[in-house]
Amino acid sequence: MTARKRLAWINAVVAAVLAVLAYVVIGVLSGAGLSSWHRNAGASLSVAPAAAMAAGLASWWVTAWWENVDRDARKWTAFGLALRTVGLSFLLFAPLASAWMALAESVAYLFSGTGGLGEALAWVPAIAVYAVLFGLMLGALPALCIEYFLCRRFLRQARGFGLEGAR
Repeated sequence: MTARKRLAWINAVVAAVLAVLAYVVIGVLSGAGLSSWHRNAGASLSVAPAAAMAAGLASWWVTAWWENVDRDARKWTAFGLALRTVGLSFLLFAPLASAWMALAESVAYLFSGTGGLGEALAWVPAIAVYAVLFGLMLGALPALCIEYFLCRRFLRQARGFGLEGAR
């Protein structure tokens, strides 16, 4: 597996784990007991696959950008690569979360056969906005910190293991 593929997959897994941890933190801080978490878990945890897709795609596209620039003329740092990746992840997260939740609600509607699809999809934009807000509040700084070390490792692997590999 290449360093680029490894970075994309690890970013996807880290984003999904951060989304689940954010759900747990919100549940603990809201005062809801563990017994009531299962009622809204499906809707709340449906953002985890969207977070994973956003992080994986962002990592893949940013590393492709890094590979296509003239490496001698433009020195990229691990923090710069991490900042670009996290920024693009958050830009991709809202549309991917909306699309994923709409798909999940449509599939649930097809299998349940009750209610109207319009009623089920009416709350998807509001949930996507809340997911982005909570993602920014609970996920931006941890994601940037974790991403810095992952990008540092990627740059060292891609440039070689010398001391100048990652700054």
